[in-house]
Amino acid sequence: EEEGSSAAGSLPPRGEVWRGAVGDSVRIKGQTSVGTITAIEGKQATVTFGVMRTLVDIKRLEPSGEPPKQEATTTVMVSRQTQDSIRQKHLDFKPEIDVRGMRVDEALQAVTYFIDDALLVNASRVRILHGTGTGALRQVIRQYLNTVPGLVSFHDEHVQFGGAGITVVELK
Repeated sequence: EEEGSSAAGSLPPRGEVWRGAVGDSVRIKGQTSVGTITAIEGKQATVTFGVMRTLVDIKRLEPSGEPPKQEATTTVMVSRQTQDSIRQKHLDFKPEIDVRGMRVDEALQAVTYFIDDALLVNASRVRILHGTGTGALRQVIRQYLNTVPGLVSFHDEHVQFGGAGITVVELK
């Protein structure tokens, strides 16, 4: 270890306090994740860990001596047939499904495919017509909706437009 060599992110000479600089690879003391200082303001530094940014007291940082790990980027090739299939789904998609009169298992399968398609075509809002009846379809469908990631919320339609017989689903 040479006394005179001092690269960015390395430890300062004895007796001096490490202050860090923009571009330094650092980790929060006691942590293993390596990030990069992207800004320094006063006694705080903005550190980027992958896609996450955080504001940290410089005293809590230490130089890592290693560059942050780069996320592997993957290029996905989609076949012409798949592109055409997705385009066709966009064209054919209706923001409403009617499952009245279906058995519970049939309705649940239809709603599952419907919600998948809605997410695929980036629909922001869809309606599920299940009717009032005994409430069995409504209950099962809502139990399923509680398990689906990508939903913002779901609720009864306004009374004027069908009330409890229709569930409105808000998507991300």
